[in-house]
Amino acid sequence: MSSQVADELSKQGHDVTVITAFPNRPAGRLYAGYRRTLFATEVTETGTTVVRCFSIISSKSRALSRFAENISFGVTSGLRLMTLRRPDVIFVNTWPIFAAGIVTAIAQLRGVPIVHSIQDVYPESLVSQGRITEVSLTARLLRRWDGWIAKRGHHVITISERMAAIYRERRGVPAERVHVVQNWADERSITTDLGGAEVRAAGNLPADAFLFVYGGNIGAAAGVDLVVKSFARLNAERDPYLLIAGAGSQLEACQSLAEALAPGRAVFHTPWHSTDTSAVLAAADVLVLPTHGEQSLVSMPSKLISYMLSARPILAQALPNSDLALAIFTAGSGWVVSPGDPEELTRVMEHVMTLPREEIQRMGQAGRSYALNHLTRGACLPAVTALVERAAADGARVGGSSQPTG
Repeated sequence: MSSQVADELSKQGHDVTVITAFPNRPAGRLYAGYRRTLFATEVTETGTTVVRCFSIISSKSRALSRFAENISFGVTSGLRLMTLRRPDVIFVNTWPIFAAGIVTAIAQLRGVPIVHSIQDVYPESLVSQGRITEVSLTARLLRRWDGWIAKRGHHVITISERMAAIYRERRGVPAERVHVVQNWADERSITTDLGGAEVRAAGNLPADAFLFVYGGNIGAAAGVDLVVKSFARLNAERDPYLLIAGAGSQLEACQSLAEALAPGRAVFHTPWHSTDTSAVLAAADVLVLPTHGEQSLVSMPSKLISYMLSARPILAQALPNSDLALAIFTAGSGWVVSPGDPEELTRVMEHVMTLPREEIQRMGQAGRSYALNHLTRGACLPAVTALVERAAADGARVGGSSQPTG
């Protein structure tokens, strides 16, 4: 999405520079063809200049390594930003939360207005994962730091209404500066019925078996282990299978768990390349979207979009008052069960397998229709670029001050 924002602004005649890291996600390894240096510059086909900055690569989802990764990128990206010709506006969609603070401080110093794009709310996201407590010193410091960053944004873009409420009510950002623009995908990137049979065949999955699919990061907070445990409780006579596509820090642990609890029925598709997405999702009867604890209250999983565009119904673990649950309920595209309850997830899986195929297909199509209307590039990208342009124009009118104007 950040690439599309940059490309769209370039197409509209703006001079765009992207400051980013050397690519290493999701496996935590440097992509082939890249060599880390302090800075490296390339130019895209649309004329966008891309400056890649050195950072420590966090190969595991551990607090210390992620902190080192975040800080190192913040320092190098901040240094590069200091040496660039002064921009009219900075669109910040950087790793939370320390690197974003460094960029914000430099923008203040140089008098540049900022548009913040918020994908996860900190410390609330860490609290929901059980990594810190709500009343801890770390949480209090992070909340103050996040509030300092957000209040200096000319605009703050969140991806859900609940996240927007946090910035208005808990961080004290004026309501007129907080906007909701959901994440999006290009509808052409997901085909609904191509490649599924080939994926099943490659995984030795029967063509007529009922297949649950999870596709995404297999990390500490993803909850894939709980999906495996719930699936293992299903009645094997119904011939259910589970396909897990992706990579991450918990891949090996989940593979071992699947081998122990559901040998031959829970299989893995890894590595999962972006070109495989449509085929993997098309192989599914139902897609599984787990979240952990209160995570669904403070973040919106980006995989929801590709799930919906695939025209497959979704079985999500989320709190009933979360934006994730609201989207599924509004679209009529699936079921929502409580996070952290493997028995309930198993019961709903059992129920889903008894439904007529026609009903399952109808729910999948309802999700695709919702996504086409609300979660695509055409619906969302213009709103983001308009906010970036407005911030630049407002900054120019007040003589380059980075202080937000009401």
